[in-house]
Amino acid sequence: MRIRTLVPGLAVVVAAAALTAGTAGAGTAASSEASPGQRAAQSGVQQVVGAAKHGKDEVPAIGRRWAAAWTTADTRDLARLYTKDAVYTDLAVNLVFHGREGVEEWESGSHKLIENLEFEATGGFRGRDGVVVEGVFSGHIVGAPRPFEVPLVTVLRLRGNLIHSSNDYYNRTEILSESGLPADWTPPGS
Repeated sequence: MRIRTLVPGLAVVVAAAALTAGTAGAGTAASSEASPGQRAAQSGVQQVVGAAKHGKDEVPAIGRRWAAAWTTADTRDLARLYTKDAVYTDLAVNLVFHGREGVEEWESGSHKLIENLEFEATGGFRGRDGVVVEGVFSGHIVGAPRPFEVPLVTVLRLRGNLIHSSNDYYNRTEILSESGLPADWTPPGS
């Protein structure tokens, strides 16, 4: 069963972020020598007129804190960024966690499964009540022959200065392939 989540007001932003991160595409491959506008036209993607450029220096503060919290040893660092009734959804593995305890459980389990887990925020932007964070998710699945490094986009919905919900978008198959694991691999004990 696939989880489908629509984030009102940010759906277009997520699509643009996914395209920028290389996780979605349409049409033929765009030439690396073409300008960004030409590449978008070649791939059938329309550019948003007046869209702000984004980069690592423009990642909203909550996005930078979210990315940094994934790399600390204290799983409470990430959980503290969320509301008490938060919902954390990882769409690639079809898992949903509730509340700060759920966020802490998800991070703790992720660190047990993935050594050297990192998330480097490379871009992002903020809307009225949400933030999109683009980045590179990397690590080494315990027992896998090789480490992985894949693009990831996360949508953070805010309530005040805290995260009320988050949705992670990345390609699980790409992680397994880069790790040297079969596409049907599941973690031991699952």
